[in-house]
Amino acid sequence: MLFAASCSFCSFIYLLPIVTNVWIWISFGTTYGLAYAQNHTNQDFPYISYTGVDEPESGIFSFLLTVSAIMLAVNAEMRFLFIRKRIQRNRANCSNSWQIANITGLVVGLLSSIGLLMVACFQVDTMFPPHIVGAAVAFILPLVYMCLQTALTRKLKRPRWEWLWQCINTAVTCIIFVIFIVPFVYVKVEKKEDLKDVLLLANITELLLALSLYAFLISFMGCFKEIRVLTINVQLVEDNHRYQDEENRQQQVPLTLLTDTQTI
Repeated sequence: MLFAASCSFCSFIYLLPIVTNVWIWISFGTTYGLAYAQNHTNQDFPYISYTGVDEPESGIFSFLLTVSAIMLAVNAEMRFLFIRKRIQRNRANCSNSWQIANITGLVVGLLSSIGLLMVACFQVDTMFPPHIVGAAVAFILPLVYMCLQTALTRKLKRPRWEWLWQCINTAVTCIIFVIFIVPFVYVKVEKKEDLKDVLLLANITELLLALSLYAFLISFMGCFKEIRVLTINVQLVEDNHRYQDEENRQQQVPLTLLTDTQTI
């Protein structure tokens, strides 16, 4: 499982949302800085994907976003495990629908990370169709994920700051998404050269949208801080066979004694 690597620093797992956010800031800043310094972009604020088109930015862009996708998946899985444990302890107040909502949240979170992975692996200039599909998944599904997690936080009566952060962050992110998608579609449809201001608005809001989506993870710090023990049980095949043989011998002993008694 993806959280296997987290066992070594389980005591500090609550820092994972902060590390994830810092990493994504570094990722965007690094690729933009390299592209701007080497004159690989002719815009002050290009789309995020266009900062990783030329070398060496393309390789760095793919690597940094791949790690970001893995971090996003780990956050989603750790959140799922925490919520599942809470639901198990509050079965009287949580129906099966909330368990389904938790599973759905995990699936949506993992699909979002796959979308980000597609953005990293398929460059916008050479493989545009899979790139734009990955971008759509990476931007749209997280909005669904945020709504699900906000509802789960409210249901489990988590600390008030977590729910408020999620509500405000979700509302702001939805507004930014609308502001981004309208000029983005308009530029693609009109295809005029005198739309620099509209294009600049789309570029800026795309960056703000990505940062806002990751900022939602900060609300997970409280629940991650309550996680104390994280273990993975590993059993070898040969050990499993040995245990089965020992159980079979223990079951055969009473039968042997019974046969000897009958003989006497």
